[in-house]
Amino acid sequence: MYFSFILLVYLQDVRGLCERPHPHGWKSVIVLVPVRLGGQELNPSYIACVKKLLMLQSCIGIIGGKPKHSLFFVGFQDDHLLYLDPHYCQPTVNIRKDNFALESFHCKYPRKMPISRMDPSCTIGFYAEGQNEFECMCAVVNEAVSTSAETYPMFIFSEEKRRDVEEESIPRTNSITYIQRNNELNDEDSNSVDEFVLI
Repeated sequence: MYFSFILLVYLQDVRGLCERPHPHGWKSVIVLVPVRLGGQELNPSYIACVKKLLMLQSCIGIIGGKPKHSLFFVGFQDDHLLYLDPHYCQPTVNIRKDNFALESFHCKYPRKMPISRMDPSCTIGFYAEGQNEFECMCAVVNEAVSTSAETYPMFIFSEEKRRDVEEESIPRTNSITYIQRNNELNDEDSNSVDEFVLI
């Protein structure tokens, strides 16, 4: 017996977390979608979809790697994924200084690996600054996912609302994430906080 599962991202729930009354407007949103793209190895039928998603302006990369080694995939070239290694430490950069060093913002040479070696467990990230960007993101992501894998799409952005949980029982305490900026780097507004929803 075989089972097929499709991960749904419920857009009505996302909108409910992002909407704010006038004049505050819409919160920015980062959507992280955990997926499994095969059994022990990456299913080749998902390779075209991975490439399409990495080409989208709203895609902020894929957290994944190869077995026993975490990597952050930022793009692709032919049948190779371009990646950054989160284990590679570099010195901090003080951007307030004139002519600050740019070396730590770049790799000396491109790091890449064959897509076929990618671990099937990964998380795909998307970012939308406002409501218009969010709606556009949903449309292009659904198109990319459905055209690449019509029978078994990776996931679906669904217009539905979660049915398994009552509205009152949805936890709201950790729905908003705040990032406090480093005061040393931001003297003009020492209490500056970036606010966005992390899903």
